[in-house]
Amino acid sequence: MKKTSQKKNPSKILILLFLFSGITIGFGQTNYYLSSSQGNDSNKGTKKTPWKTLKKINSIKLKPGDKVLFKKNDAFLGHFVVNGSGSKRKPITITSYGKGKQPIITGEVGKKNGGDFQEAILVKNNDNLIFKDIEVHNNRMSSREGVRDQDAFGIHILNNGNRSLKNFLFDNVTFKNVYAPIPILREKGENAFNGLEVAALRFFSTRNNKKTLKNIQNVLVQNCYFTNLQRLGVHIKHAGAIKGVGSEKMNSNVDFVFRNNKFFKTGGTCILPIRTYNCLIEKNIFEYPGDNSDPRMANRGSSVWTWRCVNTVIQYNDCLHIRGYLDSHGIHIDHENVNTFIQYNYMEDCEGGFVEILGGNKNSVYRFNLSINDGWRQNPKWKTSNHTLWINNVIQKRKHFATENYIYNNTIYINKPYGTAIDIKGENTYIFNNIFCAMNGANIGDKQMHINANNTEMFISNNLYAGNINKRFTKLDQHPVFAVPDFTNTHANRKGFQLHKKSEAINAGLAKLGPPIPGAGKGIFKNVSKYPIVDFYGNPIDLSKGTPNIGACNAKKGEVGR
Repeated sequence: MKKTSQKKNPSKILILLFLFSGITIGFGQTNYYLSSSQGNDSNKGTKKTPWKTLKKINSIKLKPGDKVLFKKNDAFLGHFVVNGSGSKRKPITITSYGKGKQPIITGEVGKKNGGDFQEAILVKNNDNLIFKDIEVHNNRMSSREGVRDQDAFGIHILNNGNRSLKNFLFDNVTFKNVYAPIPILREKGENAFNGLEVAALRFFSTRNNKKTLKNIQNVLVQNCYFTNLQRLGVHIKHAGAIKGVGSEKMNSNVDFVFRNNKFFKTGGTCILPIRTYNCLIEKNIFEYPGDNSDPRMANRGSSVWTWRCVNTVIQYNDCLHIRGYLDSHGIHIDHENVNTFIQYNYMEDCEGGFVEILGGNKNSVYRFNLSINDGWRQNPKWKTSNHTLWINNVIQKRKHFATENYIYNNTIYINKPYGTAIDIKGENTYIFNNIFCAMNGANIGDKQMHINANNTEMFISNNLYAGNINKRFTKLDQHPVFAVPDFTNTHANRKGFQLHKKSEAINAGLAKLGPPIPGAGKGIFKNVSKYPIVDFYGNPIDLSKGTPNIGACNAKKGEVGR
């Protein structure tokens, strides 16, 4: 007897969601539909008879596999509180339906309705959630009782409970117009700036104690767009723990990935991790962080800056037109991080400069980056406010030095008439195989050239110098190369900084490995190599032997890379 084939039910097929965490989408339980233009809260909440308000969906206890769908072209004012958790195989999905523009969810309800909410969407002690194809605003103009006037968030993931929250996906979400009622401007001072935590997307775990150990784990943010924000695009923060409680990993938020997102005109930093453990930031576009096109913006940022983080890899990003009166380098390493790797990034027109490593860090690595016309800031109150290289202890009253600093195989190019500073106060610093090129009136190191190794090793060797480079710096180089690097075409953006086959940078580098990336080949770092195996352009390289090129391009015969 001939067997007949049966069609599989697509709703019963488990679709892979997070490659790095093994989360899958199961077959759904209930779909809830909302339309502010056509709905009514007395309806059934179906596609044909949708509900109208956030208040209605807030009253529903969501279960694993449920979906909440907002109608496109509609706007929803109020406070969406996600009431329920999904499961690993059946996450709850917050998304949209219909045709047109993404639906807007905003906490802006105005003074007549009690004031604008702290956040548009609140997730409190719930997890296993997907946010997809929606738009989130929160331009707070009016105060609300019980909410700080300095706070505003788009989506707020809050863990103040007694367990870890796991598995969050944000895919194709637009974040816009997030402002607090009271702006914090530079005149308010450093403490006020640090207290300004306005963010489009915020993850916060409160302080651990003997009774509660918690964090937020397994987060993927991809294909999202962030713009017109008072300060931060994404803020990840763990408040740590009382002394003697928990491990370093438990007292951090763990396994965060940011990939293929675009940030445009944020008033501060695009991604600010505070106490993360394992964080991968790759293939993002950061354009105009530290912006001041709105007078409420903080006007100070870097594309990314890290604070007390462990194992962070920041790679293959574009860092463009960074602005700000302080910091505002392409990517900077703030205080007390361990194992921070900044590699394969393109940085251009960053007001503060290229390298910024502050106090208390260990294993800070800049390698295979292109830095083009970075570090042009003029601050009359701080003569050396713009740096090509800056490693500083900052806290003067105690030893707070960064140790094990590696800056190698980068290409630094300036062809505009300004000078920069080289200011290094650290321990065990290694600077090798870099191209320093200053043309058309540019001068690297003329504002200040200060190096203090604090009785530790300061290794400078096999760098190529072209144009105006401070001679006190080049004299410290054990094997300097003075030559024109012979780039293919400096007018052709990043591709033009490859090397012609007769360049004196070819085979002139030192075979020297920096520190390995912990966890490479596993978890969120599954596709990250332990040591560099390619250059900025994808050419193979092995820094353990032979004669690598100087700079970010390791092509040997003038090949054209990516």
